Order: sequence, then structure tokens, then C-alpha cells
Amino acid sequence: MLIKFSVSNFLSINEKQEFSMLANKTRKNSERIYKSKNIKLTKCKSVFGANASGKSNLVEAFQFMQDMIEDGLPRGFSTKYFRLSKENQYLPSIFEIELLLNDRKYIYGFSIKLNEGAIQNEWLYEISTTGINKLIFQRNILKKEFITGEYFKDKEAILKIETYGKDSLDDSEILFLNIINTNKSKMFTENIELKIFRDIFTWFVFRLTISNPSTILTGYPYFSDSNLNEIAELLNALGTGISDLKFVDVPKEIVKNKIPEKLYIKITADLEKQNVKAKKSKEYRSPSGMIRGPKEFYTFEIDQNDIINIKTIEFSHEDSSIFFNLKEESDGTARLLDLIEILFKVSDNHTFVIDEIDRCLHPIMTEKIIELFLKMAEYRNTQLIITSHESRLLADDLLRNDEINFILKTPSGSSIINPLEKYQLRADKKVYAALFDGTLDAIPIFNTNKLESLVQKSSR
Repeated sequence: MLIKFSVSNFLSINEKQEFSMLANKTRKNSERIYKSKNIKLTKCKSVFGANASGKSNLVEAFQFMQDMIEDGLPRGFSTKYFRLSKENQYLPSIFEIELLLNDRKYIYGFSIKLNEGAIQNEWLYEISTTGINKLIFQRNILKKEFITGEYFKDKEAILKIETYGKDSLDDSEILFLNIINTNKSKMFTENIELKIFRDIFTWFVFRLTISNPSTILTGYPYFSDSNLNEIAELLNALGTGISDLKFVDVPKEIVKNKIPEKLYIKITADLEKQNVKAKKSKEYRSPSGMIRGPKEFYTFEIDQNDIINIKTIEFSHEDSSIFFNLKEESDGTARLLDLIEILFKVSDNHTFVIDEIDRCLHPIMTEKIIELFLKMAEYRNTQLIITSHESRLLADDLLRNDEINFILKTPSGSSIINPLEKYQLRADKKVYAALFDGTLDAIPIFNTNKLESLVQKSSR
């Protein structure tokens, strides 16, 4: 589970900003707080702020860190430092995350000079129960230095890490966490100490799901023939009018014209690799994957003969004999497909980061989705991080105080993350009221004189 995330010198974020999932002493709705011996974590965190305050940039910082770990430098990286300060192009951008894995706490991070695409430092620590950081590894490319920490006791494990670590010092574009997880699955089964590298990597790749309005989403593990009835039932209960769902075949040529060629190649190549492993299993299961664009939804499945079949989803409403494709459905229904996974058991032990959760949804629908998630959070270790403009989430006292954050822009143009606790509201002060009386600095500020002048000019 996520404990903390921090970032500096990235897009509108200048100095280090920390985003925390730690719970406070609030007793309200304590049943949905994750509790262990040494830590209490919230399972939901909302981020509010005016337009252009930096909410989406926080989400993009999560995305950048995930991309770096899984695939390396994403497109457009070289200008993503804080450009409102000229000297920042010469400074590194720093990303760090604190995680709870198997009831142990770890800190992983790296620094990178974005205008050169050059990684400078990378580190991983375990945090002991006494709060002491125990080094697992540290990689300093500037000094050409790789240090293996006291975490490891097995000589063979130490030898392998140091070998891969020293080799990695010549590559400033790829993280060591990526290198140590590429084509080395056998290594982790042979030496249990090395498994920490796979656990951290797996969390980023398979346990962290990030959604923003411009992303083509992949995943959707819950969408399969066996689960369509339950999905249809939920969509119907949410008032969409949908009564049934089904999959229909789609020619490959059509899909190739709808999604980027690079993505199509990646999905099919991944399925082929998974199929090689699946054939060796005693109980063969066809590997599958899913992808959705703004109004497209496709499932990819490969059989034992390595033939890939592609299908799309169709919907029926009151008349169950007539089906419609996703293009014929409302934007709100399409948006619900992005969010529905967080409401099913498959979401357990996942962290979802969703930008503009209220996009294309009625305000009451947004509130209902969050309400349902919070009820289900009592039984699952799922974390949900959202950005939103929907003030109703604050009006109805739905969220705990430690589940609310605000982002604001300083006069210099940098984004600041403030938890609600920082404002020290009176016990009798409602958050919703504070939002609109200027206490929280989280709503747009208009230049009334300029607007009035523009109106006068247009009327002449």
C-alpha cells in the first residue's frame, strides 16, 4: 500500500511536495482505515483545487515514476522540469515513494536531470520498526558508485546485485529497478532475499493503476464473459438503463486503425510471451488483455495455436434484443467503465490514481461512486486517490478530514499541496463553507474589473 509520495522540480511543482496517505487520530469512519502494528493508512484521498492549480500534474508525476520503472523515459520528458525558474533546467527532478509491502515499509526513489534524460541517483531502503533506514542499494551514476546495503546476508545474492549494479553505472537512461527485473524471473525464485526487487517492481507495474482523461487505458481484469452479468447489474443499479452486456468479434484491421501501432504491437507481443508460459502450465488458460480509448473497448485473447482474437463490448437497454456499441452510449456510461473496477473485489491490494473522477458524470453519480467505494473499503485494502472539482463531496460530510487535500498555485506559479489539517479549521467550521469563504484558497479567483471591462467593450 502507498504511504507517501514526493516529487520536486516537475511541471508546476518546484520545491519538494509530499502527498501522504497516513491517517490521523480522527475517529469518524475509522472502520475504513487500514491498521497494522506500526501504521494507520487512509484508503481514500481526494485532491481539490482551482483550474490550473496543479492537480493533473500531481497525477502525471505518479505516471512519470511508473513509466520510468516499467519502460524508461516517456515521450516529452526533456521539458517537464519546473520551467518558470531558469536555473531549474540544471537541477535534478526527484521522485520518491514510501510503500507498505508484506507489512514492511520501504522507501524507493531516484533523481534525474530531465533536460538531458540522465538519471543521477537511485536508492532503496527498508524502514525498520524503530524508524531506522536500512540500505538495500544505492546507485550514484555521477560518482560511478554502486553500494549494496546490509539488508542482504546471502553471499550469492550480494554478488549478483553488485555485478548487475556495477554494469548499470554505464547506463544513465534506465533505472536499476528495471534492469534487475528484466528477464531474471528465475533469479528471484532461487534466492528469496532478492525478491524485494520483484515486489517493488510488481507494485508499480501491476498494483498501481493511473487514469487521466487523455490516457488509453489497459487492464480491466474484471471484464470477462463470466463477470458480464455482475457488471451489467451494477451499471443498471447506477441508473444507466443498461440491462445486458455481450462480447462480439472485431476484425484485426479495424482495431489496428483505432489504436496506436506501437500499442497494438506491445499488446500482441505480451500475449505471445504469456502464452509460452501458459502452455507449460498443467492447467492451460488463454492469456488475455484489454484496452479502452475514449469510445473504444477491445479484449485481446490468444489461444493454444497462438491465434489472437479481438472482441468488443456491446450493451442492451430496456429491450434486451437490441445491442449498441460503446460509441452509441453516453460519455457518462463510457466514463463508468473507467471507474467500475474499483467497486469489485478484483481491486483488492491495488492503488488507483484517477484524475478528474467527476469528468462526464452527474454530480450525484460522482458522489455515489465515492460512497460505494468507501463502504467497500471497509472490507478491502484498496486505495483510491482522486482529483476533483466536485464540491458536493465536501458538502455532504462524506470524507474524513485526513482524506482531503488541496492544491494551490503560489504567486511564482508553483503548486503547493496542503492537507486539510494544515488550515486548522475550527471544530464547528464546515469544510464546504470554508471552501467558498476563501479560507482554503481552492477555488478560482476572478479579476472582476477586467471581466467587467471586457463585457463593456463587447457591448459597444
